[in-house]
Amino acid sequence: MPHACTESSSTVNRVAQVLDAVMNIRVADLERVVQQAHECDSKQMHDPEERFPVPRQALRMFWHFRCNLEAAMPSRREE
Repeated sequence: MPHACTESSSTVNRVAQVLDAVMNIRVADLERVVQQAHECDSKQMHDPEERFPVPRQALRMFWHFRCNLEAAMPSRREE
């Protein structure tokens, strides 16, 4: 079973790297980007055009994920 353990350890290390990168993104910065992605004219009938190379729904989901990480990883909160 050493191979499976090594493989799992590698996966966990990659996840830890991603989580560290996510935690380095400030929630306030994400909130601002999500708000900008959803801005539209009050007379606009349809959703605004995508402003960023990441869809607004994905940005919103990422913001929720980041906020949930804040609760799950209190030792790694923003400074």
